[in-house]
Amino acid sequence: MKKIILSLAACMFVFAGCEKIDSLLDTVNYQKADTSSFPQTEKDAEQLVNSTYYTFYSLYNGSIFRTNLFRHMIASDDVYGHGSESSTETSAADRLLEISGDETNSPWQDYYKGLHRCNYAIESISALDDDVFTGTNKNWYLGQAHFMRAFFLWILADKHETFPLTLKTEVENTPNASVDEIYAAIAADLTDAINLIPANYGYSKEPNQVGRATKYAAEALMGRVWLFYTGFYKKDKMADVTKDMVIKYLEDCANTSVSKFDLEDDPRSLWAYTNEYSSGLAYGEGFDTYAARENIRWVGNHSKETIFATHFSLTGSNRNRLGEWLGIRNSSKTTNGTCYPYSAKSNGNASVNPLMVKEWYEDPDYGPTDKRLYGSIMATRDANKVYDWFADGYVELPDFKGDNNKEVERTLFYPKKYIATACYTDGAKSSLYNNFFHAINSSVSDSNSGLRNDAIYIRFADVLLMLDELKETVTGMNRLRERAGLKPYDSYSLERLQKERRYEFVFEGERFDDLRRWYPETAGEIIQKNQDGGYVEFKGNVVPDGYREMPGRSFSQRYSKTHGFWMIPTKQISLQEGQLTQHAGYEEGEDWIFTSGDLPYYDVIKK
Repeated sequence: MKKIILSLAACMFVFAGCEKIDSLLDTVNYQKADTSSFPQTEKDAEQLVNSTYYTFYSLYNGSIFRTNLFRHMIASDDVYGHGSESSTETSAADRLLEISGDETNSPWQDYYKGLHRCNYAIESISALDDDVFTGTNKNWYLGQAHFMRAFFLWILADKHETFPLTLKTEVENTPNASVDEIYAAIAADLTDAINLIPANYGYSKEPNQVGRATKYAAEALMGRVWLFYTGFYKKDKMADVTKDMVIKYLEDCANTSVSKFDLEDDPRSLWAYTNEYSSGLAYGEGFDTYAARENIRWVGNHSKETIFATHFSLTGSNRNRLGEWLGIRNSSKTTNGTCYPYSAKSNGNASVNPLMVKEWYEDPDYGPTDKRLYGSIMATRDANKVYDWFADGYVELPDFKGDNNKEVERTLFYPKKYIATACYTDGAKSSLYNNFFHAINSSVSDSNSGLRNDAIYIRFADVLLMLDELKETVTGMNRLRERAGLKPYDSYSLERLQKERRYEFVFEGERFDDLRRWYPETAGEIIQKNQDGGYVEFKGNVVPDGYREMPGRSFSQRYSKTHGFWMIPTKQISLQEGQLTQHAGYEEGEDWIFTSGDLPYYDVIKK
């Protein structure tokens, strides 16, 4: 069997010379280092661990479809694929299709690069003498490397289901590992991370800790992966990890006196659009923005509620492209008063499903008194006239017209959590910048390349709701409902838990996997039913029958074949000399390609 020895220079020290993670995960140029001389010191060990984090940046600097967060949000029933006719990746993801056999090849390579860095760090740090390290630092570094390896394995499992499992630096061409083997490896790594990382490393903004994995992040990730695996595959445990063990892990994480993680006071303050420069609160009176009216102030990156995230520095070229893709656009892509405080330079690749908004708006347990409704969703133009049930609703941008020449599947509702946000330089509104980070650090570009808000993977709120789901309690739900301005529940039900998760984590990429684990066989039917017929406009024209499925390959049909997994790059199958098997629904003969012009709405603009 052919063996592939991954190049240390190519796969490890791509990290050399890059900027620091929030100026805290320090880097040193080890461009000339090799395995005979590196690592030797504790600083070397730290550098190896830092390199595993850096892989995350590549997932946000290129196509945003590298991230599960974005793809799964688009595939859920919370949004429609939006953008323009050329936004084929978005429209394809909205229908569980692909645009080529290799659009996932670059992220696949990044995931394996990350795995290699983790494997090398684990092997090399383990081999160093204990006396090289200060105190418990050897365990601290090893625990982080195990966490990061588990995280990369989880991304691959969540996206592709099966793949070659590589747990050492010397890699062989091997076939797809079994699902059980993959999740056993994830469970083992997370268990090691929980046991190795010292408990005193909880939430902190201390130097050299911001952005790092903690024992509590490993406990929270164990809960998320365990719930998906046992739900989707109908198991009662994951390897040797039982329900009782997961509850104990999550309870440890939820113990704020130990972990130091906790809820922020206002669920809206987690999101960067509430920053004081965009809202105008930094300048006093005269800014009629939603955040100013509600007196919301952004808690900033790396909040106490963020258990794990990709954390961006205000220096260097790395940025969070979610804001570039999850925003609004006008015909000139120019930010002005009609869209302020939001930037119009976005590609606008998601429009909110109006059927979901209606359900939320009219729910007696939620409705417009739920702070999260308008804190998560922005209504534009004449939404209160188009939707009779929204006649008394809050239209945040009544003068914003959008782009009739470009926008497809427009609903007049947009997601706000990751939206790109503009700002003025002062109270006199003398200069308008496309990116508010420019007001914090003038060296940061005011274009999309300056987006630096955290990409959040796991929040403390998720820990609370996972505990409720596992223990069938309302403790966590009621904490979240209280801060959202809602009355408490008196008893637990799965339906209540499901609604609370949907509205708390809307537009954070969790809904798709939640539906898959709750309803592994019928999630596709649920999503299709929840989307069909919703109001949409296609290039300025109202579609008479609303959102439509594609004949012969509806969402439910695609889900029945793929179960929500994405294709393995054809290039990788070729490189693996036939040992790697394509995922179901993408084999030769299957109709999985989406191309420009495939959307089923062109009849509405025919002359």
